[in-house]
Amino acid sequence: MAYCINCGSSNPAGAVFCLACGQTLYQEPKPAATDPKKPFQWILPTAIAVGTLVIILIIVLGSSPKGKSPDSNASQPHTALPTASVLTIIGYDAGGRQTVQGSGFILTADGLAVTNYHVLDGVSKAVAVCCSGRKFEISSIQGLDTDKDLVVFRLQELGDNRPPQNLPALELDTSGDISVGEKVVAIGSPQGFENTVSDGIISAIRSYKTTRYLQITAPISPGSSGGPILNGNGQVIGIATMQAPEGQNLNFAVSSEHLKPLLDENLQYTLKQIQPAPRTQQAANDLTAKDVEEVNEPQQQQLGSFTGQFAGTVHNNTADISAGFAILVQDTSGDLSGCLAVLLPLGGSGPIVGSESGSDVSFVATSTGEKITFTGERTKDAITGTYVVEKAVGNEEEGKFYAKRKKILDKGSQLDFANCPTDADLQSTK
Repeated sequence: MAYCINCGSSNPAGAVFCLACGQTLYQEPKPAATDPKKPFQWILPTAIAVGTLVIILIIVLGSSPKGKSPDSNASQPHTALPTASVLTIIGYDAGGRQTVQGSGFILTADGLAVTNYHVLDGVSKAVAVCCSGRKFEISSIQGLDTDKDLVVFRLQELGDNRPPQNLPALELDTSGDISVGEKVVAIGSPQGFENTVSDGIISAIRSYKTTRYLQITAPISPGSSGGPILNGNGQVIGIATMQAPEGQNLNFAVSSEHLKPLLDENLQYTLKQIQPAPRTQQAANDLTAKDVEEVNEPQQQQLGSFTGQFAGTVHNNTADISAGFAILVQDTSGDLSGCLAVLLPLGGSGPIVGSESGSDVSFVATSTGEKITFTGERTKDAITGTYVVEKAVGNEEEGKFYAKRKKILDKGSQLDFANCPTDADLQSTK
């Protein structure tokens, strides 16, 4: 089997040219003759091979311009990726402190651009970097859809009131011809690494309320939000929005079709006006990274009571140690009570008290000599966040946690509201 270094296609062993793109294939040289009586035995076969090669070149070059097969463009859809059109976006609060980093992309040569709503939500100032280090200020919001997590905004040269000119822009796909299995490319700035390119396929097309999502296998990470998802023609078919933290290659992009109504809005909001109005029940229904599980369960639109049992993992960032844990929660009109169980090698088991408001949850566990404060966000069936350990003796520690709703804990044991376990109780059962 011979693999083409140009397009990656597999070809039969001994093939001279790639059957997909016409690229000349590498041929491993044959060992030199070892018979001293026949030092020139390779001349004739080589002459034949060269002659054959010339004939094939004449045929190929004569039948296709520039030596490429007629369908070579189809087999090489991403020969020149438009990374110069992709933005790295950095947001700052009123005190000038960086609060968020995301991605975006340019739509028009005079500076109309796109990102996710959650990238700019609540920031006081934002700059965008692209095109080999050029920096722009995000001057105004032109179109906004909080439900679909999309913002169209205007770029302005830093220190210059004039709009930019001749920026490299991307083209939106207007055909609507998107299919499962289609190859895609994602470009963004995950964790601040500018112009990171990843590829994959569309693994599913899903709808949630009025929004169409593309489920993709192309890897995206925090910081990729707002970056373009491109089809084989280099057109934007989606905007990277979120990933499922507990899955592999479960990434989602808002379909680019939802940008079209925003391009003519001309809202002229400033960043400080980006939250147009209070949203009564909206917060519980927004589809964000924290409740991506609802993409596949659109009927679950309300969070409901937090009462129940959850199990998952805690990770102590200070000591770089992980352990299993579980909580049993009683939710009484937003007031929380219950028990926490933490397994070895960590500890902190005992009763908890706290509160919840919408998706925001906080609770405190107290045990001998330390207080652990958990703060996080929840969906209907999961909770994720961070915690801080305050010790009577020693330095403060911090970590993160994730837990999903469970019916039964490991080994079939159940937490009891009236009799919360201690670390000693859990260790004695090992």
